[in-house]
Amino acid sequence: MNAMRVSLCLALFGMGTSAFAGEREFSAEVVKVHDGNSIRVRPQGTRQTIELRLIGVDAPRKATRDTTGQEPWGTAAQQFLSLAVTRKQVRIEFDVLETVSSDSTAKWAYVWLGERLLNEELLAAGHGVLVTNPPNVQYVDRLRVAQKVAREKQLGIWDANEPLTESPSAFRATQQQAVESQQSTQQQLAIPAWVEGCVIGNRKSKVFHKPGGRYYESTKMSANAIFFKTADDAIQAGYKPASR
Repeated sequence: MNAMRVSLCLALFGMGTSAFAGEREFSAEVVKVHDGNSIRVRPQGTRQTIELRLIGVDAPRKATRDTTGQEPWGTAAQQFLSLAVTRKQVRIEFDVLETVSSDSTAKWAYVWLGERLLNEELLAAGHGVLVTNPPNVQYVDRLRVAQKVAREKQLGIWDANEPLTESPSAFRATQQQAVESQQSTQQQLAIPAWVEGCVIGNRKSKVFHKPGGRYYESTKMSANAIFFKTADDAIQAGYKPASR
């Protein structure tokens, strides 16, 4: 009886065996476009969603409130894909290898809108760089032609007047090195606990508060609190002073 109840609940809430499990192709609605090569879809007939990375496309990173991006190319790529597929029914096609990495639930995919292959269109419009992902090379010849066309027409990132000067992969590597360097500096400058006269930073907002500041006491009790001897130490660790 209990097993029947569990099965019924899973079926009702779309949490049982997914409609796309073991399938090479399936229909889905695009619920969110993160950037030029990453989307989240809801497979038809389910309530769960999955993240997909477009095979063969490495798009410039879109800047956010908290992260630096490759602009204006990152926003252009995200907007191009968003206008094309957001809230639309698409056909998802897998190749040989589905999982992006062992520590990610994202899957590699081709995204079709009718007869249009969006992986191809992104490259043809100059909104990404071709990257080969063996063994996922079913449409690699089409993708190569698409990038060649964009380069010849100087579209998007290939515009001679405003070219992308660093590949998306190189940019991410540089950003990761900067983050790791900042984290190392933070560990060296932070003190283990609050002491009289110290400044208090918020790990999440990257803002620090001085004694007497409006949010000094409340930040002290926060789970995100980090302590520095001086304001200069906090600034070196990548924190900004609070406005009040």
